[in-house]
Amino acid sequence: MAGITKGMIADVHKKKEIRLPDGFFNNPELKDMKAAMVIYFERSGEIRLIPMMKEGGARVRLEVEKVNPALMQTMTQLFKQHDLKVLFTTGFCFEQNRCIYEVYFSADNIKSKQDNIRATIENIPGLYESEFEILEIGQEW
Repeated sequence: MAGITKGMIADVHKKKEIRLPDGFFNNPELKDMKAAMVIYFERSGEIRLIPMMKEGGARVRLEVEKVNPALMQTMTQLFKQHDLKVLFTTGFCFEQNRCIYEVYFSADNIKSKQDNIRATIENIPGLYESEFEILEIGQEW
C-alpha cells in the first residue's frame, strides 16, 4: 500500500549529506521547480526543505511590539503587490510587548523589488528592528 510520506534514519555523524529520494525529482507536481528553500532551526536542529517555483527568495525577520492584524495585513499586501510566494512563517513573543516574526518567501526578480520591500517593512507600526536577507542559489550557510 502506498503511503503519504517516506521516512529514513540517517547517520548524520558519519555522512553529512543526505540524498533526496528519486520520487522528489520525478514528482509531476514539482515539474516547474527552480530550486528548494532549506531552513535550519538553530535551537531544535530541525531542517525543512521546501520546493520553489520561483528563481529567488528571501527571509524577513521583524522584531515588533506585537503580532497583530495590522501587521499581518501589511505583510499580506506586500506579498500580493510583489508576487511573493510565502514558503514558511514562524513567530513568538518573548516578552509581553516584544515579538519576533519571520517569513521566508520565493520571488522572481527579488533584487529589483528589495528597495520597495524594505521601505514597506520600515513603515510597520511598532517595529523595533528588521532584517531583510536575499537568499541566492549556491549561497551556503
